Amino acid sequence: MTDETTTLIYETVHGSRAYGLARDGSDTDIKGVIVGPPVWYFGFTESPEQIELSADHVRFEVRKFMRLAAGANPTILELLFTDPQDHLSVAPAGQRLLDARRSFLTKRVADTFNGYAMGQLKRIKTHRRWLLEPPAKEPLRADFGLPESTVVPKDQLGAAEALIEKGQLADADVSGNFLELLAREKRYKHARQQWEQYRSWLKHRNPARAALEAEHGYDTKHAMHLVRLQRMAMEILETGEVRVRRPDREELLQVRDGDWSYEDLIERSESMTRRVEELKEASVLPADPDHDALNALCVEIVEEVLRA
Repeated sequence: MTDETTTLIYETVHGSRAYGLARDGSDTDIKGVIVGPPVWYFGFTESPEQIELSADHVRFEVRKFMRLAAGANPTILELLFTDPQDHLSVAPAGQRLLDARRSFLTKRVADTFNGYAMGQLKRIKTHRRWLLEPPAKEPLRADFGLPESTVVPKDQLGAAEALIEKGQLADADVSGNFLELLAREKRYKHARQQWEQYRSWLKHRNPARAALEAEHGYDTKHAMHLVRLQRMAMEILETGEVRVRRPDREELLQVRDGDWSYEDLIERSESMTRRVEELKEASVLPADPDHDALNALCVEIVEEVLRA
């Protein structure tokens, strides 16, 4: 199914240009919302949830878009609150979506925005470890006391891991030797994954970004977005406002340029995490959105577009 058969109801610039954080060479990220043709809604075959026109240009089917927005997905919520100057297309059905945007704001933003921020922090810590203590060599099975080829079939390994996740391995009839072999296989698998991630990181690093990492000892671009996400969480919980175009632009760019030490970043992030939890408790935002009202709006939007 090509995008020519869909109806675009809303499209906006997103990312660094919408945040006001773009610099020379920054990509132009565009995201939109579409309603599909009738067969998407009345046929029995599966329909696309999104269409990628390019790596930086994505359009979401309206039902997926609204599900993500109702779940307080940070990226999707931001799309509803970009500045009008960043809007590329707003059809009447899209305007109805924008008019209802505050209906998507709930206390869930504490978990989703801070969750995205912690994802940035995890990458910062991983990259810093690779910078300071890069893996010395590719891990080999022999390094973990394992034979060249595994002697445990994959299905048995998978079954044992499933039992571990359920906390039921102690009830299973397995030998101590098998448990030791399983532990070695898991350690080797983890080391292998870390090695592959490290090699991919080396291969795909942006040279300018790599230079900043080398100079400051951590990924300052991730740090900028970590701070932005946590501040946005606090703002939404405290004021009910989603400030996509950042009023703290200059300070965020200073973070991007490495003005904060790694230790300072960690300390401030931990403080903001505590503050997000405090604001979540005090916030007047609802715990959950009105799913019935949003579902009715989705039906109305689809019907309106299909009738047209």
